[in-house]
Amino acid sequence: MGLPISKLRACPFLLRLLLFLAIPLLAWLPWVGLGGWFFPEARAYLWLPLYALLLVWLGLWGSGFAAYGLDGSWPCRGGILWGLGIGVGGLFLLLGLEGSLGWLSWRAVGGGSLLVYGLLGLLLGLGVALAEELFFRGWLLQEMLLDYGCSTAVWGSSFLFAMAHFLKPLPEILATWPQFPGLWLMGLLLVQARVWNQNKLGLSLGLHAGWVWGMAWVNNLAWIDYTGRAPAWLTGIGGNPLAGLMGLLFLGGTFAFLNGLAQAGWLPADLEKR
Repeated sequence: MGLPISKLRACPFLLRLLLFLAIPLLAWLPWVGLGGWFFPEARAYLWLPLYALLLVWLGLWGSGFAAYGLDGSWPCRGGILWGLGIGVGGLFLLLGLEGSLGWLSWRAVGGGSLLVYGLLGLLLGLGVALAEELFFRGWLLQEMLLDYGCSTAVWGSSFLFAMAHFLKPLPEILATWPQFPGLWLMGLLLVQARVWNQNKLGLSLGLHAGWVWGMAWVNNLAWIDYTGRAPAWLTGIGGNPLAGLMGLLFLGGTFAFLNGLAQAGWLPADLEKR
């Protein structure tokens, strides 16, 4: 690409972050213009090329994804599988609990739709998690560690992860702001998942993908209906579990469960050491 990456790496963090993001964003703008013109019905998916460009740029900056903890080792591959299972399984456990309490009801869906939307949700979850984990728990965390140290890097990268989900029109921000604490807590949990996984991205990527997979599966099928028997602040404002107290408890429970697995030596990273 002819870009002086070594010089960019030597810049102060804030300038480094600005330049790092500006390059894929500038490359993405033509996609937005052309895509919105020729395929107006597909505007909701115009962010996909940005994720693809970000992945390319991350690979160039780090000379491959292994620099951020994503490689072919067993801790990483096993972490992805464990994370997927715990992520999607935990989400359905939460929804099942709320259903048993009468807070939501499940609609009947056909087997074909269940399979198709399940596969589409899995692909979406893996794609979103791959880009976001490589950036937030990979590049951003490591770059902040270089300039600010561990505590600031952990809290700061998680804060920026939550903030990034509010790059939307002001009315939407005002309507969805209760999601912010849950997103920040999610970011902190995903950083800790990397620590549990021998500093690999596998577990955090799998967890993130599992959550996105589960929510996409449920939402695309219109699989559940909230009954209104519990307040929205409990189940999640706007139908988003992270915007409610149950979602925060769910993340806390996930942390406790994973910590227990790590202490017992059951995570893939620990098994490899035996």
